[in-house]
Amino acid sequence: MEEKSWRAAIFAEIGEPLSWIIGILSIAIALGGSQIINLYFYMSPIFIGIIVGFISHEYMHRYLSRKYHMASRYTANVLGVLITLVSSILPIKLLMPGYVKTWTLGPVSRKGLLYSVAGGPITNIVIAIALYVASFGFPLYSAFLREIGWVNAYISLFNLIPIPPLDGEKILRLDIALWVFLFILSLVLVFIL
Repeated sequence: MEEKSWRAAIFAEIGEPLSWIIGILSIAIALGGSQIINLYFYMSPIFIGIIVGFISHEYMHRYLSRKYHMASRYTANVLGVLITLVSSILPIKLLMPGYVKTWTLGPVSRKGLLYSVAGGPITNIVIAIALYVASFGFPLYSAFLREIGWVNAYISLFNLIPIPPLDGEKILRLDIALWVFLFILSLVLVFIL
């Protein structure tokens, strides 16, 4: 009986809006490390990139799911939060504090499913490209803009890894050509930003 309650606690999901706060904070710890105790961190391009990238990514999943007749909500997952926090000491950051949980309200087209899954990484790619281009127009803020763009490119690249439960696995199953294009584009952006 005790083992079941331990498993239930590890895989427990947290409701909105607390999930959004937990997701942002766990990614901030993973990417910011010990800098999170410094007040200036919360004005840094890394933190701004987390806010912009994480919220826009998950919100786009949620928005497109609802547009294509699926109910959805963002939910933090205890195991995902723990993995994200532990990754703060690893060279590769595992940003997976939660996900947009969807359920169908009727028939869902393959296109609707693909768009709702791919919408998150595509949003981060668009933000990263826009900031890369903007960095040339605003040379004084170039490093600042590129760092925010890099965070978005990293969020996209990580989510495109083709292993469950990440977006990449679902996109690869639904449209391999789109997955290849998005993965290569994210990889290039991570290196040029």
